[in-house]
Amino acid sequence: MSAPSLLRHFATPARSVSAASRLASSIRYTQQFRSMANAQPQARFSEGSDEASLSSTLDTLLSKGRWALVNEGEAVERSFKFKNFAKTWDFMTAVSLQCKTHNHHPEWSNVYNTTFIRWTTHSPKGLSVKDLKLAMICDALAKDFGEVEASAAGTPDEGASCGIRGLADKAAGTAGDCCVPKPKN
Repeated sequence: MSAPSLLRHFATPARSVSAASRLASSIRYTQQFRSMANAQPQARFSEGSDEASLSSTLDTLLSKGRWALVNEGEAVERSFKFKNFAKTWDFMTAVSLQCKTHNHHPEWSNVYNTTFIRWTTHSPKGLSVKDLKLAMICDALAKDFGEVEASAAGTPDEGASCGIRGLADKAAGTAGDCCVPKPKN
């Protein structure tokens, strides 16, 4: 094939449209993939819950960008950072008193000035009114105890954030089922 015919062969509009079409398709695929990767799971509420009311409360919590819907939509979680360990411990004590009042507990962990909290209901499985109410109480208590805003504190690297979450996962995994009645001795 001569150079001019070879040049005409590769410069045909059909090939250019095809390449442009493939590029556009690739861009659409990438955008759809990113959208799916960033999409939150669908909330899964405990059996017998008022889903309309809980959806509204959940939307309010999530809209602030601090709580995340996790575990296939069955839990909400976030970290709280304070000036020092003493403030963190005071916050945890206040949360524990609310847990006692509401007869509910979180999956949580603490490292120095940071507390990780995950709210979920184990029986019946899913998000319950107690989870969302206690999440809102945590936000109010954190403000009262001087939570350090992420921008002021410096955002912890993802590894540290995952590490404290991993502590809660490990503790929850070894603790046994909290919702099974304990044998009386």
